[in-house]
Amino acid sequence: MTVKEVQEKEEFQRILKLAEYDLDYSKDFKDLDDLTRLAAHIVGTEISLINIVGPHTQWSISNYGFDVDQMPREESICNHTIQDDEPFEVPELDKDDRFKEKEYVTSDPNLRYYFGVPLKSIDGHRIGALCVLDTKTRSITPEKVEMFNIIAEEVMRRLEHLKLIKELKMKLDEADEVSRKVSHDIRGPIGGIIGLSQLIKENAEREDLTNIIELIEMINRGGKTVLELADEILSTHKEIKQDPISSSESLALTQLKEKLVDLYKPQAQLKNVSFDVTLTNNEFNENIPKRKLLQIFGNLITNAIKFTDNGGSVHVNLQMIEDSVNSGKLHFEVKDTGIGISEEQKNQLLGDKSFSTKGTSNERGFGFGFQLAHHLVQSMNGKLNIESEIDKGTSIKVELPVRIYSK
Repeated sequence: MTVKEVQEKEEFQRILKLAEYDLDYSKDFKDLDDLTRLAAHIVGTEISLINIVGPHTQWSISNYGFDVDQMPREESICNHTIQDDEPFEVPELDKDDRFKEKEYVTSDPNLRYYFGVPLKSIDGHRIGALCVLDTKTRSITPEKVEMFNIIAEEVMRRLEHLKLIKELKMKLDEADEVSRKVSHDIRGPIGGIIGLSQLIKENAEREDLTNIIELIEMINRGGKTVLELADEILSTHKEIKQDPISSSESLALTQLKEKLVDLYKPQAQLKNVSFDVTLTNNEFNENIPKRKLLQIFGNLITNAIKFTDNGGSVHVNLQMIEDSVNSGKLHFEVKDTGIGISEEQKNQLLGDKSFSTKGTSNERGFGFGFQLAHHLVQSMNGKLNIESEIDKGTSIKVELPVRIYSK
């Protein structure tokens, strides 16, 4: 295996690890804000950020002194920080060939100094960075570096706690669904047994078979007891009403639409690409699980923007088709007027190997956004299809089975 292949494998594993956290970049991470303030205070800088580095985009999930939500990954300094386990420092950004032409150096806020440490998962994957920046150069003592590392570890502990809570909720939901199915499944057979035993009892009474009647009565009582237990389980489910609207783990299609617009319209505007999201069936107003949706759709949208020329368009359509009361299929299409995909590229995208292509504005390609989306779709037993024609655009359609939460 070549060095490049090793690096690509490590990068894809890193992105898969990041996907496990299932972060919603449109929400506030207020429980991290005290750590960003503390980092700036320790070093004495004007700015501190907690940045997550995705396949295409750097997301700032907590900031102090600099109001920023996202930037292209190739523009970020933290993209360099995650390449190594050691701290990354740039004393003079305006004299460093890698950064001196960046907008945040040449214009407001005219940054000059950067210091960051990677945010590492328990198994060593670097998913982002804790960093401080300033408009004048600084020097950091070894003691402060040690304190900075401790803060970075606390950031990851809190993200790990968030991940564990999500996993626990998911397992509880699965257990809840299993118990619901079990209770429903045993009602029918047991009800039949009771009905049958009642018939046997009536026939036996006519024949005056006292011993048989006693045995049947025991069966009858036992069956009724189990049925009462099943009824109790079902009534518990009825009494404990989950409110999917207030839950952070589910959302309505209108909310999904709003999140996609809020997160990815800024990227389209930077490139002068028209971007919109529509709902085919506005009458569907139930909630669906949020898990993995933003990661799947976000990576596909970012790819579409990346490969669409200035002045082009990216259109997203959402549609929900109900299979039953509690389940359905979410249909998602992202259609662009971009450069298109050849059959060879299509086969590569749907294969196991990643490949990187620069965007229409020479954006750096990291080659894993689509692969991550494809991997997550498959892990959710969904389907993904690509239709494309060179120089005429691409349409990617996704179908995902989802659970429906009635309001």
